[in-house]
Amino acid sequence: MLGERLGESSGLTSYHVRILAEHGFVEEATDRGKGRERWWQAAQDMTSWRPEDFDDDPDAREAEQWLTGYAARRGMEWLDTWLQRRPKDDPAWVAASEADDYMLDLTPSEMRSLMTEVSEVVLRHRAAAGSTSPADEALRKRVRILVYAFPRPPEEQRDGEADDG
Repeated sequence: MLGERLGESSGLTSYHVRILAEHGFVEEATDRGKGRERWWQAAQDMTSWRPEDFDDDPDAREAEQWLTGYAARRGMEWLDTWLQRRPKDDPAWVAASEADDYMLDLTPSEMRSLMTEVSEVVLRHRAAAGSTSPADEALRKRVRILVYAFPRPPEEQRDGEADDG
């Protein structure tokens, strides 16, 4: 099924999934497959990477570029789905959700520092999850946090312009 969805042969798809499993990105979802059918799932709850980790290999750079684009498109799908169901969702979750668009003037090292700090905050909350009261535990849901940081294009770097995000 995955090969069909990707427009690839089942053999090539199986090979790539095994490579992903070998490197710890996916694992077999043993509770889902029937007979010869094999299902796979992400091996962890989060994935992060930096583009410079792939500078030495043109194929890896191309794969990183594709994966980053895919993650961004998928994130927009998740956001669109949320916006469609938000009017009928639990008001407490609607009130807790947020969409922010910040504009800062930073150097590359300041942006890296900011992103490291944001990651540390998210990971701290992830580690603390489950340490709430039993009453609060009934309210717990898995949430998605999408964070992107990148410079605006040169043509948008003019001083005094209206801020459009």
